[in-house]
Amino acid sequence: MRLSVMQQIAGVLCFALVALIVAANLGCAPKYFQRGDVIAGLAIGLLDGVLLLGASSGDSDTHRVAGVAASASAATLFLATVSIPVVFAPVAIAGAFRIPRPGRLRAIGLVAIPLAIVVTAATIFLSEALVTADQLRCP
Repeated sequence: MRLSVMQQIAGVLCFALVALIVAANLGCAPKYFQRGDVIAGLAIGLLDGVLLLGASSGDSDTHRVAGVAASASAATLFLATVSIPVVFAPVAIAGAFRIPRPGRLRAIGLVAIPLAIVVTAATIFLSEALVTADQLRCP
């Protein structure tokens, strides 16, 4: 039960990250929000937040699989910011330990964790190629 609370906290922190990015960069909007990595980060933050809050609402193995994947993704997202949200990563990492009970879904959950990490990291870092920081000039 404690790990589901960690997933709830991580979900709220995902939404806090999105709010922080938006609030901190309003002076540079809309140009800042055209960057590929920013769009990807906001989308992943919102998706992870929704998945984590949904996953923490139940204790079935399906909830657990969604939760561990979203927790791993959120931890990767927080670490990719290389700023204040990095301190959120331990909460998300703890949520990744709420793996399903033994069975088929446990194997899926154990595969979902590294897959979520790779997909999130690739999305963030490869999406920067769409509009790079060098192309962005804010006042």
